[in-house]
Amino acid sequence: MATTGLEVFDKTLHTTNLWLDEICAEIGPDKHLAWHVLGAVLRSIRDELLSGQSAHLAAQLPLLVRGAFFDQYRPAAQPVAERSQEDFIARIREELAGCRPVRPDLAATAVMRTLNRHITEGQVKKARDALPKGIRALWPEPEQTARGAMAAPRGEEPAPGAPSQKQSAPGSRDAVERQPERTGAATGTPMARSAPALPSAEPATTKAAERAVSDQGGSNRAGAKLRTRRKGKLPAEP
Repeated sequence: MATTGLEVFDKTLHTTNLWLDEICAEIGPDKHLAWHVLGAVLRSIRDELLSGQSAHLAAQLPLLVRGAFFDQYRPAAQPVAERSQEDFIARIREELAGCRPVRPDLAATAVMRTLNRHITEGQVKKARDALPKGIRALWPEPEQTARGAMAAPRGEEPAPGAPSQKQSAPGSRDAVERQPERTGAATGTPMARSAPALPSAEPATTKAAERAVSDQGGSNRAGAKLRTRRKGKLPAEP
């Protein structure tokens, strides 16, 4: 986080960057565009509210964003006379005329979802309920934004009792494919029947060992006789 030497400035810069990152996640990775979108949508919301309602909403905005909210503010002219959804979107489109093309309705919803995450639910509902029905339809309910955040994929361990990657959930393809193996073992079908036992090699191995020992013994006896005969202890065989 960049530091300016003043905590209040550092805090508002950090918070504003977080808001812009959330808007970029919906409209594309362009912080310059995200800043213009944030200001255009907030001012369009402001122009639909009474001055007291605007002040209460602004009190919960970061200091830097609050300045954009009140840019060119004329309390006596609020709320505006044209209050349809089409007029609301037209004002946003007009403010973003010099920026990269972006759908103003999607831009409005992206900013409104960001407000849902960072403004108290009570204040969100007050501001949202003060808008005309057509504009209010663009602003998701705070509960919907919360559910959407919870449903986003996260790298955490599965909840206790949830099927892990090593254990197949009931009814899954792996579980169905394993089922015949278990049922086959229970019913004695050929699938579960074990392979025929191979003949034991023990008798052959034993006989071979005995033959080797016998041959070795015979060789040892013959060798002993030959050595004794050479020493003259035994007469030569006829």
